[in-house]
Amino acid sequence: SVDMDSDRIILKRAVLTGQPFRMYKRTVVVRWMFFFASDVKLLAGARLWTKYGRTGDIIEPLGTHGLMKCVLSDTTTQKDTVCLSLYKRVFPKPIESEAR
Repeated sequence: SVDMDSDRIILKRAVLTGQPFRMYKRTVVVRWMFFFASDVKLLAGARLWTKYGRTGDIIEPLGTHGLMKCVLSDTTTQKDTVCLSLYKRVFPKPIESEAR
């Protein structure tokens, strides 16, 4: 059971993943994470991480189909996976009293 402390914040995490499409040194074009350029613009500047331990940021959308340009901390390969963690606050459900 979760304690009903007013200072406690419960977060739900969702991880979006994409694949490197084109790479040039530290600059990477990522696909299959988003489907619209407006989604990329909304999250421009968000912190990315990869399965192989690199970190980076979203720079800008490319085209209209959700491709995005990113800059990572080091070079990467095609077999790496680029991830973006999103967090949402979740409020506990009220407990119905059994004594009626």
